[in-house]
Amino acid sequence: MDSRFIIYGRRTCPYCSHAVDLLEARGIKNVFFDFTEDPQAIQEAKSFYKWRTVPMVLENNVLTGETKFIGGYDDLYERLNSRL
Repeated sequence: MDSRFIIYGRRTCPYCSHAVDLLEARGIKNVFFDFTEDPQAIQEAKSFYKWRTVPMVLENNVLTGETKFIGGYDDLYERLNSRL
């Protein structure tokens, strides 16, 4: 797989933890940015992506650099299952 997933969230968020666990269970590269201590940064990310909740999941093609917004945990789950 040429993709890795980037997750913006909080370590206290169960759906953020589920997203990381899902990716790791499938052996998929991921980077988690924890904004627990920086609520302003998470608000800016929510505004930028026009998304109201965490996690915010992005897929990054490591070969081309293209990055696209996927959505939240449910969207990530659906995206991974559509690949099977």
